[in-house]
Amino acid sequence: MLRNRDAMIGLVLVVVGLLFILGQSFDLGGVAWPLFVIVPGLLLLGSAFLGKRESAQLAIPGAIVTTIGLVLFALAATDYWQAWSYCWALIIVGAGAGNFLYGALTNDHKRERDGLQTAYIGLGLFAAFGAFFEFLIFGDFGGILRWLLPIALIAGGAYLLIRRESPGS
Repeated sequence: MLRNRDAMIGLVLVVVGLLFILGQSFDLGGVAWPLFVIVPGLLLLGSAFLGKRESAQLAIPGAIVTTIGLVLFALAATDYWQAWSYCWALIIVGAGAGNFLYGALTNDHKRERDGLQTAYIGLGLFAAFGAFFEFLIFGDFGGILRWLLPIALIAGGAYLLIRRESPGS
């Protein structure tokens, strides 16, 4: 127990030290404020992995909070806040990823499958709402093109994971 706590404190100290170093080189205040959301999420995830079996359930809120922080970081870095109109679907992906991790940590294969399915649904919603808002609402075809390759890669990876999970493969 003591070693896990020491590892978590060590991780926090390393992250804070790196932030101080980066802060000397970059204007972190304008872009890096989402780290105040990401770091607690990562601490929850770390607790889920480093703690006892009972703490594995922290993977769910850890994944959700980390996902929200990463979305906020991306939106702050690009200053493209209107994308929040469809990026909310990534929170569903985070919930699914958290359930998958919880299932993996507790050897609950049904929870792993359910978590993956939830993540796939969230990715589908993200892609569908993203296309809808970018094409029809914002009318910025150039904006959608920069997202097209990543969405195609995510869809291809999700397809391969679904195919792997199906009983006939």
